Amino acid sequence: MSLPHALGADALLAPRLEQRILPGLDRVQRSLDALGRPERAFTSVLVLGTNGKGSTAALLAGILQAHGVSVGLYTSPHLMAVEERIRTDGALIAGARLAELVASFEHFPDLSYFETLTCAAVVEFAERGVDVAVMEAGLGGRWDAASAVEPAVALLTNIGTDHQGWLGTTRAAIAAEKAAALRGREAIVGAWDAEVEPVIRVSAAPGTPLSLASDWAAVNPITRNEELRVKSEELRDEIRGSDASELITLNSQLLTAREASGRTPVRFTVGDLCGEADLPLAGAHQVANLSLALAGAAALAKHGLAPAIEAGAVRRGIEGVSWPGRLQRCRIRGRDLLVDGAHNLEAMAAVADAVDSMGLSGSVHLLFSCLDDKPLEAMAALLRPRVTGVTVAPIASPRATPLTDLEAAFPGCRRAGSVAAALLELPTDRTTLVTGSLRLAGEVFAAEGGGHG
Repeated sequence: MSLPHALGADALLAPRLEQRILPGLDRVQRSLDALGRPERAFTSVLVLGTNGKGSTAALLAGILQAHGVSVGLYTSPHLMAVEERIRTDGALIAGARLAELVASFEHFPDLSYFETLTCAAVVEFAERGVDVAVMEAGLGGRWDAASAVEPAVALLTNIGTDHQGWLGTTRAAIAAEKAAALRGREAIVGAWDAEVEPVIRVSAAPGTPLSLASDWAAVNPITRNEELRVKSEELRDEIRGSDASELITLNSQLLTAREASGRTPVRFTVGDLCGEADLPLAGAHQVANLSLALAGAAALAKHGLAPAIEAGAVRRGIEGVSWPGRLQRCRIRGRDLLVDGAHNLEAMAAVADAVDSMGLSGSVHLLFSCLDDKPLEAMAALLRPRVTGVTVAPIASPRATPLTDLEAAFPGCRRAGSVAAALLELPTDRTTLVTGSLRLAGEVFAAEGGGHG
């Protein structure tokens, strides 16, 4: 048994440079060959797409775990600690264990930061004996390190316009890069349109069955009025003689509490199976992510790679998911915050829609920062009409957008010297929307000393 390495994983990974992107799968394939192809010890699901990959992966992992499946979950990026990227049955990999794994790859010096962590995840999942590994692609698909692991099922969330410098300047080009990794016994797409559907069909691996999530599952939010009606009828049957108005008032109070917690009551259908659950991830886009996750679980069950789906287990799996930094309400340093790691135009549009649907438009402050390869002006244009004031702050990254650029995008904003300083300057009389980068969300949580799950 090897001894824990004296250095931590962050220090060992530093020479591999997190921001360095190296196209191609040769390095990872050679490393996996040298390691004896550990990924063959478990079934894999590859999750691709522009937005929603992490949420979809976390929901799928939770649903599978609730069915008694041992699950490895590999995601990126992390909020605060690199260990968040590798989880087994919901538990983060231990820091000493990750450092040991990274140190063991010293004979593969050409691996990038992401490639090293991908190999570490594969080895960890094999040694822990997981049944299924849910692997989130980092960037693209065709040459993303996660796609070096042969999937039984591949899921594609959506096609946006992020990472154009690497994937192409049009949605069609980006779709081709991502769809090139669609292969396995089933390839399931969350959503497509006339621009990308033909590209996805042509680019997916030949012979791979290609379908939409809606062919497998449906998820619909339960409206407040419907919920009140159904629950009132249930309670009226249970508590005979009670005044109906009192029951409705009680139900309304319960619903208000659920909404304040950020949970969305949904009704799901998978084949002939129906059920209800409180989805703990806020926003209409999370309903689509849940539909794709359910489709993935159904596909695994169809091919005997996971148990048959049960409504109760699905509910437990959904309601047990914790995925911080996604429209997450929290209170830090006396300020009420709504934190979301949206970092590209499509994700910011989803945040803007969520702010509108929550009735917060025009009444929230904004704390913003982003990386320098993001569409700053377009994201700012979505946010400016919806906020009453703006604070910008630098994030700790060599790719951070300069404060002068942030100030130009938000005329009249307040400038903070750091995220920690910004938190102390935020207003206390209204909610602050924190968005623009998952790194920003991580620094906000780190300032409080918690927040990741």
